[in-house]
Amino acid sequence: MHGPLRIKAPRLWPVVGLLLAGSWVAAAGQPPPDRAGEYSTDQDLIRVITTGLPGTGMLAFQLDEAERAGIVAYLRNMNSLDPGSVKPGDAGRGRVLFEGRGECTRCHRVNGQGPRVAPDLSDIGARRSAASLQRTLVDPSSQMMPINRPVRAVTRDGTLINGRRLNEDTYSVQLIDDHERLVSLMKADLREFKILTTSPMPSYKDVFSGDELADLLAYLLSLKG
Repeated sequence: MHGPLRIKAPRLWPVVGLLLAGSWVAAAGQPPPDRAGEYSTDQDLIRVITTGLPGTGMLAFQLDEAERAGIVAYLRNMNSLDPGSVKPGDAGRGRVLFEGRGECTRCHRVNGQGPRVAPDLSDIGARRSAASLQRTLVDPSSQMMPINRPVRAVTRDGTLINGRRLNEDTYSVQLIDDHERLVSLMKADLREFKILTTSPMPSYKDVFSGDELADLLAYLLSLKG
Protein backbone atom coordinates (compact mmCIF):
# COMPACT_ATOMS: atom_id res chain seq x y z
CA MET A 1 0.00 0.00 0.00
CA HIS A 2 1.52 3.32 -1.07
CA GLY A 3 0.01 5.75 1.43
CA PRO A 4 -3.63 6.43 2.28
CA LEU A 5 -6.25 6.10 -0.41
CA ARG A 6 -8.38 9.13 -1.27
CA ILE A 7 -12.07 9.38 -2.10
CA LYS A 8 -12.10 12.46 -4.34
CA ALA A 9 -15.67 12.62 -5.68
CA PRO A 10 -18.01 14.45 -3.24
CA ARG A 11 -20.97 12.32 -4.33
CA LEU A 12 -19.23 9.23 -2.90
CA TRP A 13 -18.82 10.64 0.63
CA PRO A 14 -22.38 9.82 1.77
CA VAL A 15 -21.81 6.18 0.76
CA VAL A 16 -18.66 5.94 2.89
CA GLY A 17 -20.32 7.74 5.78
CA LEU A 18 -23.36 5.44 5.83
CA LEU A 19 -21.23 2.32 5.63
CA LEU A 20 -19.07 3.40 8.55
CA ALA A 21 -21.94 4.74 10.63
CA GLY A 22 -23.81 1.48 10.24
CA SER A 23 -20.73 -0.62 11.00
CA TRP A 24 -21.20 -2.64 7.81
CA VAL A 25 -17.41 -2.69 7.34
CA ALA A 26 -15.50 -5.61 8.76
CA ALA A 27 -12.66 -4.57 11.02
CA ALA A 28 -9.33 -6.10 10.00
CA GLY A 29 -11.09 -8.71 7.88
CA GLN A 30 -13.56 -9.73 10.60
CA PRO A 31 -17.33 -9.21 10.25
CA PRO A 32 -18.99 -6.70 12.58
CA PRO A 33 -20.19 -8.42 15.77
CA ASP A 34 -23.86 -7.61 15.16
CA ARG A 35 -23.71 -8.82 11.53
CA ALA A 36 -21.34 -11.76 11.95
CA GLY A 37 -20.56 -13.53 8.71
CA GLU A 38 -22.72 -11.32 6.48
CA TYR A 39 -20.43 -8.56 5.18
CA SER A 40 -16.87 -9.84 5.49
CA THR A 41 -15.94 -9.94 1.78
CA ASP A 42 -15.56 -7.24 -0.86
CA GLN A 43 -18.51 -8.66 -2.81
CA ASP A 44 -20.66 -8.41 0.33
CA LEU A 45 -19.80 -4.73 0.66
CA ILE A 46 -20.51 -4.08 -3.02
CA ARG A 47 -23.90 -5.77 -2.60
CA VAL A 48 -24.69 -3.48 0.37
CA ILE A 49 -23.66 -0.42 -1.66
CA THR A 50 -25.77 -1.33 -4.69
CA THR A 51 -28.89 -2.72 -3.00
CA GLY A 52 -28.90 -1.01 0.41
CA LEU A 53 -30.30 -2.64 3.51
CA PRO A 54 -34.09 -2.49 4.01
CA GLY A 55 -35.13 -1.30 7.45
CA THR A 56 -31.85 0.55 8.08
CA GLY A 57 -30.35 3.90 7.18
CA MET A 58 -28.19 2.28 4.49
CA LEU A 59 -29.56 3.40 1.13
CA ALA A 60 -28.90 1.92 -2.31
CA PHE A 61 -26.45 3.80 -4.54
CA GLN A 62 -26.11 3.53 -8.33
CA LEU A 63 -22.35 3.73 -8.92
CA ASP A 64 -20.11 2.47 -11.68
CA GLU A 65 -17.64 -0.39 -11.18
CA ALA A 66 -14.63 1.89 -10.61
CA GLU A 67 -16.46 3.92 -7.96
CA ARG A 68 -17.59 0.80 -6.10
CA ALA A 69 -14.08 -0.64 -6.18
CA GLY A 70 -12.63 2.64 -4.93
CA ILE A 71 -14.98 2.76 -1.95
CA VAL A 72 -14.22 -0.83 -0.97
CA ALA A 73 -10.46 -0.21 -1.26
CA TYR A 74 -10.74 2.94 0.85
CA LEU A 75 -12.70 1.17 3.58
CA ARG A 76 -10.37 -1.82 3.63
CA ASN A 77 -7.37 0.48 3.89
CA MET A 78 -8.89 2.15 6.95
CA ASN A 79 -9.23 -1.16 8.75
CA SER A 80 -6.16 -3.06 7.52
CA LEU A 81 -4.43 -3.74 10.82
CA ASP A 82 -3.74 -6.98 12.61
CA PRO A 83 -6.18 -7.04 15.57
CA GLY A 84 -3.53 -8.83 17.58
CA SER A 85 -1.40 -5.69 17.44
CA VAL A 86 -4.06 -3.65 19.25
CA LYS A 87 -2.82 -3.61 22.82
CA PRO A 88 -5.52 -3.73 25.54
CA GLY A 89 -5.64 -0.64 27.73
CA ASP A 90 -7.55 0.95 30.59
CA ALA A 91 -10.42 3.24 29.58
CA GLY A 92 -10.35 5.14 32.89
CA ARG A 93 -6.70 6.08 32.49
CA GLY A 94 -7.41 6.86 28.85
CA ARG A 95 -10.09 9.36 29.79
CA VAL A 96 -7.61 11.17 32.04
CA LEU A 97 -5.18 11.42 29.12
CA PHE A 98 -7.96 12.51 26.75
CA GLU A 99 -9.06 15.34 29.04
CA GLY A 100 -5.57 16.21 30.28
CA ARG A 101 -2.25 15.87 28.49
CA GLY A 102 -3.82 14.98 25.17
CA GLU A 103 -5.86 18.21 25.23
CA CYS A 104 -8.47 16.46 23.08
CA THR A 105 -11.33 18.43 24.64
CA ARG A 106 -9.95 21.63 23.12
CA CYS A 107 -11.46 20.53 19.80
CA HIS A 108 -13.67 17.46 20.33
CA ARG A 109 -17.08 17.14 21.97
CA VAL A 110 -18.10 14.09 24.03
CA ASN A 111 -21.59 13.47 25.43
CA GLY A 112 -22.69 17.07 25.11
CA GLN A 113 -19.54 18.56 26.60
CA GLY A 114 -16.84 20.39 24.68
CA PRO A 115 -16.47 22.42 21.48
CA ARG A 116 -17.67 21.59 17.97
CA VAL A 117 -14.54 22.56 16.05
CA ALA A 118 -13.64 18.89 15.42
CA PRO A 119 -15.98 15.89 14.96
CA ASP A 120 -18.15 14.81 17.91
CA LEU A 121 -16.67 11.65 19.45
CA SER A 122 -19.65 10.64 21.61
CA ASP A 123 -20.20 7.42 19.64
CA ILE A 124 -16.81 7.01 17.98
CA GLY A 125 -16.35 3.57 19.54
CA ALA A 126 -19.46 2.35 17.72
CA ARG A 127 -18.55 3.95 14.38
CA ARG A 128 -14.86 3.18 14.01
CA SER A 129 -12.82 0.03 14.42
CA ALA A 130 -9.96 -0.35 16.89
CA ALA A 131 -7.59 -0.54 13.93
CA SER A 132 -8.78 2.75 12.45
CA LEU A 133 -8.72 4.56 15.79
CA GLN A 134 -5.24 3.30 16.60
CA ARG A 135 -3.99 4.62 13.28
CA THR A 136 -5.73 7.93 13.88
CA LEU A 137 -3.79 8.44 17.11
CA VAL A 138 -0.41 8.09 15.40
CA ASP A 139 -1.19 9.23 11.83
CA PRO A 140 -4.37 11.36 11.86
CA SER A 141 -4.26 12.40 8.20
CA SER A 142 -4.38 8.79 6.99
CA GLN A 143 -7.74 8.14 8.63
CA MET A 144 -9.67 11.35 7.96
CA MET A 145 -13.17 10.84 6.66
CA PRO A 146 -13.49 12.89 3.44
CA ILE A 147 -16.26 15.07 4.90
CA ASN A 148 -14.08 15.83 7.96
CA ARG A 149 -11.18 17.24 5.99
CA PRO A 150 -10.55 20.89 6.85
CA VAL A 151 -11.39 23.49 4.25
CA ARG A 152 -10.17 26.95 3.38
CA ALA A 153 -12.60 29.35 1.74
CA VAL A 154 -11.96 32.91 0.57
CA THR A 155 -14.92 35.08 -0.37
CA ARG A 156 -14.88 37.63 -3.19
CA ASP A 157 -14.20 40.44 -0.70
CA GLY A 158 -11.15 38.57 0.65
CA THR A 159 -12.67 37.20 3.87
CA LEU A 160 -10.85 34.02 4.92
CA ILE A 161 -12.90 31.20 6.45
CA ASN A 162 -11.28 28.06 7.85
CA GLY A 163 -13.50 25.27 9.06
CA ARG A 164 -14.96 21.80 8.76
CA ARG A 165 -17.70 20.85 6.32
CA LEU A 166 -21.08 19.72 7.56
CA ASN A 167 -22.65 19.35 4.13
CA GLU A 168 -21.78 20.08 0.53
CA ASP A 169 -23.45 19.90 -2.85
CA THR A 170 -22.64 21.16 -6.34
CA TYR A 171 -23.52 24.77 -5.60
CA SER A 172 -23.07 25.34 -1.88
CA VAL A 173 -21.20 24.26 1.23
CA GLN A 174 -22.21 24.47 4.88
CA LEU A 175 -19.47 24.42 7.48
CA ILE A 176 -18.60 25.18 11.05
CA ASP A 177 -15.70 27.60 11.23
CA ASP A 178 -12.81 27.62 13.68
CA HIS A 179 -14.85 29.93 15.95
CA GLU A 180 -17.73 27.39 16.08
CA ARG A 181 -20.00 29.50 13.89
CA LEU A 182 -22.28 27.88 11.34
CA VAL A 183 -21.57 29.28 7.88
CA SER A 184 -23.40 28.64 4.60
CA LEU A 185 -21.61 29.65 1.41
CA MET A 186 -22.52 29.66 -2.25
CA LYS A 187 -19.57 28.40 -4.25
CA ALA A 188 -20.19 31.00 -6.97
CA ASP A 189 -19.46 33.68 -4.35
CA LEU A 190 -16.05 32.25 -3.45
CA ARG A 191 -12.72 33.33 -4.85
CA GLU A 192 -11.07 30.22 -3.44
CA PHE A 193 -12.29 26.94 -2.00
CA LYS A 194 -9.71 24.37 -1.03
CA ILE A 195 -10.08 20.99 0.67
CA LEU A 196 -7.00 20.21 2.76
CA THR A 197 -5.61 16.70 3.15
CA THR A 198 -3.56 17.27 6.31
CA SER A 199 -5.38 16.83 9.59
CA PRO A 200 -5.06 19.62 12.19
CA MET A 201 -5.01 16.89 14.84
CA PRO A 202 -1.50 16.19 16.18
CA SER A 203 0.08 12.75 16.16
CA TYR A 204 0.47 11.21 19.61
CA LYS A 205 3.14 8.77 18.46
CA ASP A 206 5.91 10.65 20.28
CA VAL A 207 3.69 12.17 22.96
CA PHE A 208 2.40 9.06 24.72
CA SER A 209 4.04 5.75 25.51
CA GLY A 210 2.72 2.51 24.05
CA ASP A 211 0.78 1.81 27.25
CA GLU A 212 -0.70 5.30 27.27
CA LEU A 213 -1.78 5.01 23.64
CA ALA A 214 -3.47 1.71 24.52
CA ASP A 215 -5.32 3.43 27.38
CA LEU A 216 -6.43 6.29 25.14
CA LEU A 217 -7.63 3.82 22.51
CA ALA A 218 -9.57 1.89 25.15
CA TYR A 219 -11.35 5.08 26.20
CA LEU A 220 -12.28 5.96 22.61
CA LEU A 221 -13.63 2.47 22.02
CA SER A 222 -15.77 2.82 25.16
CA LEU A 223 -17.62 5.80 23.66
CA LYS A 224 -20.75 4.17 22.23
CA GLY A 225 -23.18 7.09 22.34
